[in-house]
Amino acid sequence: MNQQEYFMQMQMLGQEAEKCEQQMQMIDQQTIELAAVRESIVSIKESSAGKEKEILANLGKGIFVKADLKEKDLYVNIGRDVIVKKTPDETIKIIDEQNKKMADGKAVMMERIQQLQVEMNELLMQAQKAQAAEGGHNHEHAHGCGDEDCECETPCEDCECEHEKKKR
Repeated sequence: MNQQEYFMQMQMLGQEAEKCEQQMQMIDQQTIELAAVRESIVSIKESSAGKEKEILANLGKGIFVKADLKEKDLYVNIGRDVIVKKTPDETIKIIDEQNKKMADGKAVMMERIQQLQVEMNELLMQAQKAQAAEGGHNHEHAHGCGDEDCECETPCEDCECEHEKKKR
């Protein structure tokens, strides 16, 4: 494998690591949002039983409306637009399960990033070994002209380039 191929593979691994980091940031954001929802549900749960309580209900996109809380039961979308009635405790349990799944997903992403770092280090070592095997010499002669067909007096001692062959 030549140096360019090593570089391209390193670039691909770096891009994959970047995607994993972006996914981890999304998980962190969702975890923060779930924590806020959980806190709101705990607040509803702990409010005085039987008393109406005024709340700000989030309609989405930062738009809220004042609403009177008449009951503590919540209506939860469980997927495919199916909405079921849940108690605050049941809803908190669902949120905690979602948080656990996200934490597990984040752990998988962190593990993958570590794996990618190991692969990148291995590639770097392979590239360095390959360069060393080539003698680290890229036909730049001691006099610096870089032309392996040159007619200069200073021979290239590290390789079998044309200049060296002409010297013999």
